Amino acid sequence: MSDFTSAAPITIRTARPSDEAAILDICLRTADRGQDGSHCYSDPRLPGFVWALPYVRLCPENAFVLTRGEEVMGYCVAALDTVAYEQRLEEEWWPKLKAELRAFAPTTPQDENVLAYIRQTPRTPPQVTDLYPAHLHINLLPELQKGGHGSRIISQQLQSLEKAGLSGVHLGVDPRNESVTSFYGKFGFVEIDRTPSIVMGKKFP
Repeated sequence: MSDFTSAAPITIRTARPSDEAAILDICLRTADRGQDGSHCYSDPRLPGFVWALPYVRLCPENAFVLTRGEEVMGYCVAALDTVAYEQRLEEEWWPKLKAELRAFAPTTPQDENVLAYIRQTPRTPPQVTDLYPAHLHINLLPELQKGGHGSRIISQQLQSLEKAGLSGVHLGVDPRNESVTSFYGKFGFVEIDRTPSIVMGKKFP
């Protein structure tokens, strides 16, 4: 990496269609408890197909990316209405994805997990969505996980969600990565459930 690239300004902007490959890559490179999950998937697109790309396609107004110069280094995506979003996935996203992956032969446990998730996606329970209708995902490459960059992009996302007049937002944390809950706690998120994922919610004033 050149000194010029390292010194390039770090900014936040709305995601563009041209960012999709980078977003898929970031999702993969943070898929193993925040670390590189490349060894976990035989198709590198799999985690992003589920937990990143549909937000960029279906909820572009709440898809933000963190860039260093022209390079996308992180993202924060959200759905304003989780119930409606999950219904759109059922009607618009999963059928296309199942067709895309029809000939795919899984070779790792993580491959199997993603395919099982696509075949029978769990719905978020109403005791979560009634109070915290929105949800978000955030991922940054390890080199930008320090220095306040994650705080900047999640703050922008939370401001956008609050301006939409929502009562609250939730997110999920892998229990193997429970240490990150303290980061979310700084923004007012508290644990509300374990499914077994750690579900955290934040209410807006």
